[in-house]
Amino acid sequence: MTEQPISKRRSQSRASIERSRRERKKRNNRIILVCIMAFFLGYYILNYVAALERPPIGATFNIVLGCTIIAVSILVLIYTIKKQYFPKKRKRTQHVFLDELLEIEKQPEKEKNP
Repeated sequence: MTEQPISKRRSQSRASIERSRRERKKRNNRIILVCIMAFFLGYYILNYVAALERPPIGATFNIVLGCTIIAVSILVLIYTIKKQYFPKKRKRTQHVFLDELLEIEKQPEKEKNP
């Protein structure tokens, strides 16, 4: 039974992390592209199809459909860009030990009036 050295295992994990980052970035780029295409589809429906003299399904439906497509695509686009380019910073947890808490409680309080 041969075990891999620690450095080789770490490099494999770094490689897998980089691979997953690349895949996530590709997926996010596809989502951004689809959102931009959906925005232009909604814009086309809103400004051209709804403006026809006798639009299919009715002008009101096309206006509502175009506005909805535009709004949803913008929301998804903003969320995807925020998630990809402005990641949330993780706060490190501060370890609290019971000994430290007991020491703080046992210390005599200073008088407020000297």
